[in-house]
Amino acid sequence: MTYMPVWYQQGRSALLLVQSVVGLLLVSYPMKRRSHFYPRLILSVLAGCAVQYFARGIYIVGSTPLAMVTHAASALLVYLTLNVITWFCYDESIWTVLFMAATGYIAQDIAGTVKTLARQIAWVNSFSSRPEGVLIVDLLCYGAVYTLLFFALRPFVKNREDNFDNKLKAIFSVFVLLLCIGMARLTQDNPDRNRQAVIAEALFQIVIDVLVIALQFGVMEQARLTSNMETMRELVHTQRVQYEASKESAQLINEKYHDLKHLLRSFRGTVPQEQLDKLKQSIAAYERPANSGNEVLDVLLAEKIGICQQRGIVLTCSLGMTDFSFVEELDLYSLFQNALTNAINAVSALPEGVERFISLSSVRDGNMLTIHMENPCEDDIAFVDGLPQTKNDPDWHGFGMKSMNRIAEKYNGMLTAEQRGKMFFLDILLLAPEK
Repeated sequence: MTYMPVWYQQGRSALLLVQSVVGLLLVSYPMKRRSHFYPRLILSVLAGCAVQYFARGIYIVGSTPLAMVTHAASALLVYLTLNVITWFCYDESIWTVLFMAATGYIAQDIAGTVKTLARQIAWVNSFSSRPEGVLIVDLLCYGAVYTLLFFALRPFVKNREDNFDNKLKAIFSVFVLLLCIGMARLTQDNPDRNRQAVIAEALFQIVIDVLVIALQFGVMEQARLTSNMETMRELVHTQRVQYEASKESAQLINEKYHDLKHLLRSFRGTVPQEQLDKLKQSIAAYERPANSGNEVLDVLLAEKIGICQQRGIVLTCSLGMTDFSFVEELDLYSLFQNALTNAINAVSALPEGVERFISLSSVRDGNMLTIHMENPCEDDIAFVDGLPQTKNDPDWHGFGMKSMNRIAEKYNGMLTAEQRGKMFFLDILLLAPEK
């Protein structure tokens, strides 16, 4: 038999609410807060505790069917109040609120069950019957469990706020939580339970709670991967459309350029040579500036060279008539498009007076094709899983580099990137299939 101070029993539901709010804070730190967050949090928690205190009369001690219903109703009221507090303090969708509140309540339930196990030790139970003892045991048990959960869930929660807003995860969380609340209260306060039964039920409850959290965040991780896949598909589709448009534009420009050249030839003898030379110079910019031996690269390089000329960037290409025939057109376009776009953005951000250049080269030796690019960069680059992350493009944050890495892996190669001082280096290895 476990004992608790009378004042602790009377305020038990209110204390459960406070503990659940602390559990909520474990996963809610990346979420968008409403204005005056801390006053909102304090006022809503105080109001919630008042509701729990005055509603304590519904709780009936015992193991009768009516008592079991009141046990579940008391716990359900704590969870519903937690949802209201979450909605009041965070500017998030109802699905995110449900998900976060469920996680906070489950965290509290794990810590509370650990405390139940600890109180099966005679001296801990005796110490908990004292006013200061019950608070110290709570602090140790909840503090230890919350610390472990914080670091265990941090990789899934950090910078993943968009992944909480999912109906499937919210409905799953609420359904399982309500089931656990009902099951856990079936035998609570049953005087016929012996010490072994209490320990077994507590261990079972901890296992269930841990599995629920694992499933919650497993579903969240799966949703993140699915979202990433959809983003990658959209990126590939966008680049395909862009490639087709660039290809058509390049063909049209080439046709018009050749037409103008023929027209100028017809003016010989009728227009002064000085004027003809000026006209030739004015249309010379439309002549294909790249001749890599690959139509895809010629289209792309013509576009990028034009951008570099406008921004005062010297783009040096040394592709050496490399044979890219084993690389699919869209893969080749995406590879160089992402690499050059990132480089142009980085070099364009350099302060005035700093030399602006991009060097691009490629070499093929047997079935090994290597691509090397380097350019100056001003800021320190953040790397995640070996790939640089850019803040210049919030819509495609990091996916351009991921797309390049995916293409390298597709051709059994690899991509490496590094920053040395104020220079950025990119190397890509592709392997052609053996004939």
